[in-house]
Amino acid sequence: MLKFRHFPNCWKTARVLTILEPGKDPTHLVSYRPISLLPTLSKLGEKLILNRYLTHATKLRPHMPQQFGFTPQLSTTHQLLRVVEHINEGKNSNLATAAIFLDIAKAFDKVWIEGLIHKLIAYKFPQYIIEIIRSYLRNRHFTILVKNSDSTPRKLQAGVPQGGILSTITFVLFMNDIPQVRNIMLSLYADDTAILLQGKTPVKAIVAIQNYLKNPKAWLVRWKIKLNVDKTEAILFNKKNYNWPKVKVYGTPIEWKKEVKYLGVVLDKQLNFQAHTSQIKEKYNKAFRAQYSLICRNSSLNLNNKVLIYLAYLRPILTYASPIWACTARSN
Repeated sequence: MLKFRHFPNCWKTARVLTILEPGKDPTHLVSYRPISLLPTLSKLGEKLILNRYLTHATKLRPHMPQQFGFTPQLSTTHQLLRVVEHINEGKNSNLATAAIFLDIAKAFDKVWIEGLIHKLIAYKFPQYIIEIIRSYLRNRHFTILVKNSDSTPRKLQAGVPQGGILSTITFVLFMNDIPQVRNIMLSLYADDTAILLQGKTPVKAIVAIQNYLKNPKAWLVRWKIKLNVDKTEAILFNKKNYNWPKVKVYGTPIEWKKEVKYLGVVLDKQLNFQAHTSQIKEKYNKAFRAQYSLICRNSSLNLNNKVLIYLAYLRPILTYASPIWACTARSN
């Protein structure tokens, strides 16, 4: 495979299972979440390619430091800590922080393959790496499993394969050259993109972030990346409630929210995490009720297994990203 720079065609067909999302209308296609299953040998082949890709990436250093997604020794908690510290530093210096959270539509499914290959060439990866990744991404197909029978194969025209080991790394590379400007803080975790800017007054922060948004707009158009304007959110970390001017994305005004969810943590404009603690308490109680028959006093399950259920299923709900919000008031 490496010698001929060719990824076998028989490994390029994904089997897609569809799972109905809770509470959604089963007659609508958008109500289903597609789960893509790839051949095991395909994943093994990807891992071999990935090892060689990472060897050269370490030397070339193409990845931007603001990107924490799929990066060794970095997690969502690290990125959240970076964002929260930035906001708190602004508050201590009497600066208002404006933040906008971009929602990229079908990020992995809509990657422009030719554009991705262009970036691999621009970053001067070895020719054999570029050719085998091109072979890996092109001429891919998928079938859909419905009622124990597979559909006929359909060709994928764009995007990186869902569930692929190489997909995440190549997507991070595709997002790597998002425009950067002095005094603007970028926070990326794969396709989750936050843009933060501070100013002496909220109006100055809003004007500056609006001026910056012209750069990503041109970049998004150039690389054929579509933005979900309806799901894009903005928040102003400031004590005063006022009818501040709205930020516009593609001409659409974005409402200032009182709280937004970023990487699984609810950030409110006061940054006191009251909304987040309320949400995780509700989520924990729901999970606890679902497992109650197994872990209650009258259950015949032995104590070790009850503890295992708690440690594996219940406690992570309470402790996720706790270094971020554990500083909240004792009442919360």
